Amino acid sequence: MMADRVALAGALLLLSVAPAAAQLRRPLTCTEEASVGLATPSLPEGAKPQKARTFSLVTSGGLLTVISAGRSDYYECQPASPRLNERSPRNTVKCQNGVYFLLIDLNKLNFVEAQLNPEDRTEIKVSSGSCRGL
Repeated sequence: MMADRVALAGALLLLSVAPAAAQLRRPLTCTEEASVGLATPSLPEGAKPQKARTFSLVTSGGLLTVISAGRSDYYECQPASPRLNERSPRNTVKCQNGVYFLLIDLNKLNFVEAQLNPEDRTEIKVSSGSCRGL
C-alpha cells in the first residue's frame, strides 16, 4: 500500500517535470540586463557601467550547467509551482546551487538570479535578463 503511494507520487513528479525539462535540453545563451547588489558602489562621474554579463545554460546528467567566464557551475532544478494564492508563471523552473538561485521562465526565456551569502552581505545581488536558444 505505502509502496504504491510512493510509486504514484514519483510518477506524478516525473510527469510534472517533463515539459519544463524537455525545453531546457537545448543550450541557451543568457545576458544580464540589470543587476543590483547591496554593496554596489555608486559610479564616479564620467565612469561607464560594466558590460552586461553573458553566460550559457546547458542541461546534462539531470543538472543545469551555467558556463560563465570559463567556469562551470552546476545547479539542481525543479518546476516552480505556486502555493495556494500565489501567482506563479507557468512553465518555469527554479534552480539552486549553494548561495545562487536561478528562476527561468521557459515561455518567455527570461531569468532572475539571486546571490545570497549570509556570511558576507557585500555578496548579495539580484540580476535579471533574457535568454535565447542556440
